[in-house]
Amino acid sequence: MTRRRQKLKQQSFWASQPGLFDAAADDAAGELAPMDEAVLEQPERMMFMSFGSGSSGNCSYIGTPSCGILIDAGVDNNYVMEQLKANSIDPATIKGILLTHDHSDHVRYAYAILRYNRHMRLYATLKAFNGLLRRHSMSRRIKDYHVPIYKEFPFELGRFTVTAFETSHDGTDNAGFHIEGCGTSFVIATDTGTVTARADHYIRRARNLMIESNYDSAMLRNGRYPQHLKARIASTIGHLDNADTARYLASVAKTCSFGHIFLCHLSQDNNTPQIALATVRQALEDAEIAIASDYLDTERLHLAVLPRKEASTLITLQ
Repeated sequence: MTRRRQKLKQQSFWASQPGLFDAAADDAAGELAPMDEAVLEQPERMMFMSFGSGSSGNCSYIGTPSCGILIDAGVDNNYVMEQLKANSIDPATIKGILLTHDHSDHVRYAYAILRYNRHMRLYATLKAFNGLLRRHSMSRRIKDYHVPIYKEFPFELGRFTVTAFETSHDGTDNAGFHIEGCGTSFVIATDTGTVTARADHYIRRARNLMIESNYDSAMLRNGRYPQHLKARIASTIGHLDNADTARYLASVAKTCSFGHIFLCHLSQDNNTPQIALATVRQALEDAEIAIASDYLDTERLHLAVLPRKEASTLITLQ
């Protein structure tokens, strides 16, 4: 598939206007215009998609046509491979899995992915990897794929430079990631009860951000969860609620140059996409941050919620 045709497939969350991509699709079905040679010569751009984001399972992709990375492995490996194929992403280009922490919804399919893609590696801190072995009845052969990483020590993965940093959660040695390459950067800050100083440092350097917006405080408070679970979720080693995420983003957005913000890990029982999106959007607009209304708007911030149990579209990042 040519770069031009691949780009035309990348419909986004924000392309909601009827017929927005119709003309482009018709053009792609015909002969390529002379300009396509120039398009093919352009440098590779970073792309992102999520295969699922929430307590049912978390896994996402950052990459280019020649190099990719998976973040976490909590989504069925067969579904991940199907979605990669559907978006013309060759699993052979994926270097491995970055592990944020050892909870089941982030690791349960790690060995299955690695077993069927033996060129991949599992990048995790030593403590997080030992936590995975301790918590889960997973084949010990996963040790053959483990590559130790260390927080605040950048390492190279193909075209990307990756730096792990401290987050605040009740897993083992929880980490977020700053990924830089192809003229842009991406930060993953999920499963954290508060925005740590190191997370704040890397978020302020990011062009694109995936950040947790786990629960609505009123829904959690009035919901069916037992009190001890409510306290765990709301603690500083639990999860971020919509209001906390909104306040934080509003406080830093003016001094940052965010192109995309993806709200992730929404609770099935204590949140809705509509509430999370409205809460964050209102805070950003109150801070006079302009939000893009469609994908073609490259001047303003793109804000979206990642689907809980299905794949997003493949997004070309700014």
